[in-house]
Amino acid sequence: MRLARFLGYRLLLAIPVVLGIVVLNFFLIHLAPGDAASVLAGESGAASPEYMEQLRHKFGLDQPLATQFGVYLLNMLHLDLGYSFRNDSPVGSLIVDRLWPTGLLMLTAFAAALVIGTLLGLVAATGRNAWRDAIISLVSLVAYATPGFWLGLMMIVVFAIRLGWLPTSGYDTVGADNEGWDEVWDVGRHLVMPAVALALFYLAVYARVMRASVLEQVGMDYVTTARAKGQTERG
Repeated sequence: MRLARFLGYRLLLAIPVVLGIVVLNFFLIHLAPGDAASVLAGESGAASPEYMEQLRHKFGLDQPLATQFGVYLLNMLHLDLGYSFRNDSPVGSLIVDRLWPTGLLMLTAFAAALVIGTLLGLVAATGRNAWRDAIISLVSLVAYATPGFWLGLMMIVVFAIRLGWLPTSGYDTVGADNEGWDEVWDVGRHLVMPAVALALFYLAVYARVMRASVLEQVGMDYVTTARAKGQTERG
């Protein structure tokens, strides 16, 4: 019962937060200069007043702001995220189509950062003030301070354009129609650079946290007692 009350309380707290985000998102868009009709008309190259009025009527931009807000809230309640004029497809379908590639990228980056970062932090802590500790700490500091978007661009320039080892973008090779392990290999090659660029920052964080945690435990009484009884580091 205590867990149920806690979860219910958290869900109740989430309602005003989500509502605030929805309201803020709506009014921030309308505070920006211009409107969606101007952007769409500019992209199509036909910015005549008649065409812009047609676009405003089509997307309901000619209605009062309160009416637009009410329609927006109603669509959110029905999980209707609207229609993408650029992609000529519902926004919900676009998001669903990209869930698997996004999830694969996130899980790969998280797993790589967690495993490698933990190992590097452990190696650094067990060799405190040694050369390996200095190198790992320096690499972690550089990785922590390197912007991910800059690293991604540099990796594209070096490994995709200069060396030609990896593809520049995409989920898999368009038109290749690979199957089985060939498809796995193709997707893996496309996954390397974005996963590395995304994981490097968190890898540095996990390495530093793991190093600090191990060094904190090394000075505890139970470790001193184990050493006094003859227990080795590897034992």
